[in-house]
Amino acid sequence: MPADGKLGLLSALAAYVALLCGMLAIGGPAQQQGIVAGLWITEALAIALPAGFVLALAGVRFAPYLGFRGISWKHVVVAVAVAAANQPVVSFVTWAARDALPQALVQDFDAKQRMLDAIFRMHAVPMAITVTVAAPLGEEIFFRGFALPAVRRSVGLLAALVISGALFSFLHMDPVGFAGLMEIGILLGALRVWSGSLWPAVIGHAVNNGIAGGAFLLGLEDPDMPPTPPILILGALLLAAGIWLLSRLLRANPPSDSEELPGGPGRPTAAILALIWILAMIWGVHAWMVLRGKMTGT
Repeated sequence: MPADGKLGLLSALAAYVALLCGMLAIGGPAQQQGIVAGLWITEALAIALPAGFVLALAGVRFAPYLGFRGISWKHVVVAVAVAAANQPVVSFVTWAARDALPQALVQDFDAKQRMLDAIFRMHAVPMAITVTVAAPLGEEIFFRGFALPAVRRSVGLLAALVISGALFSFLHMDPVGFAGLMEIGILLGALRVWSGSLWPAVIGHAVNNGIAGGAFLLGLEDPDMPPTPPILILGALLLAAGIWLLSRLLRANPPSDSEELPGGPGRPTAAILALIWILAMIWGVHAWMVLRGKMTGT
């Protein structure tokens, strides 16, 4: 944590390292034992918990800092509309990356798409609930609730949107989808800044995932079926419009939407969260060792 006691870039990066460790040692084995339950565990213990630990250690009240503020119907409508309208943009950016990157990476991307298609078909309802509830809550708490305002304090709004979007995208370990996921992260960050609340970002994330999940269930995410030219053209136009709107948001330079109000949980809560994370890590490492033993026959 910075010397002045304020949350900043270093705080966000330290928590992100813990997040990545948790993804490997907690999320991986949990999802191996059951994809749906494993995803809920991942979102809670590997992703959201490190943010809670840092905030508790800093003695910051969770709700004001994370942006859990009430919103109007205007915010809801805008979040839903923007997330839905962003789908052609994601298609345009992702397929542009798909055409530009090496074939080996494209083959890995296609294999992942087919795997997700099979998972959604096997667990349609549980996966739909998971990707529209667990993922938006866990990931928005960390990236737009905690990381975005923390990074913004150190490097300013534009850089914070880009950095938090890149960290969000890197989490998914998808080179072909990196640019598209980063664009989604920046969009969700813009919703947080525009509204002053985390809820529009959560809603936008849920809508994005719901549309993507529905596309898998309907067989529309087949990598052998590229988007039609009109969709790609629309995506390019909407991307240009989005960049213009983002420039207006940056020029408006709204005040910080996070408050480091004292009176938060404090170090006892931070110690409890750290203990939970350590125990989950120990369980995860043990689960990996058991799985490896079964695979090698030892």
